[in-house]
Amino acid sequence: MRLHPALLLAAPAGVLGGHAIGYVAAPGPGGAHALHHGYLALALSIAVPLAVLAVAWAAAEGATGRGTRTGAARSAPVGLLLTAQWMLFTGQEVVEHALAGHGPAAALQSRALWWGLAAQVVTALAVIFLLRVSAATGARLVTLAGRALLVVHRLLPWRPARPASAPPPAFVCACPARGPPAGRFA
Repeated sequence: MRLHPALLLAAPAGVLGGHAIGYVAAPGPGGAHALHHGYLALALSIAVPLAVLAVAWAAAEGATGRGTRTGAARSAPVGLLLTAQWMLFTGQEVVEHALAGHGPAAALQSRALWWGLAAQVVTALAVIFLLRVSAATGARLVTLAGRALLVVHRLLPWRPARPASAPPPAFVCACPARGPPAGRFA
């Protein structure tokens, strides 16, 4: 299954989830540092539609049958998503600390960074699970829709019934036997 685009679309939502878990586990200081989280509402308004698009992508992959061959739905690369989330989250934390007037070394000493990196594993696994369920649901819906169409096809007469004694239909030409009408000139 080609879930790579879906994984990358869902990565920002995983990062925000891990960010929230990391800061709940290791609350940061208030004041100036807390002010640099004001962008999270904007990030959330971007990450949620991307996550919805990722779920739709996975459902479409499952619906097209790409996930049904050789258990490909189980082989979605967790490492790719986790690496993307770790990179995004680390960059996010370094920028937050820089805006607060601290250097990158301060970001590495932050307990919230390390808790957030650990939380990225949890959110990456949750995202993978959600995308796999979405792909399986897409495949299942297509299967059910195909069965429903097959039942409808069997129930409805698609060709009108002909009487057994009727002759087969013949080709009829609408052209007159004498040819086209003569042109009239004034």
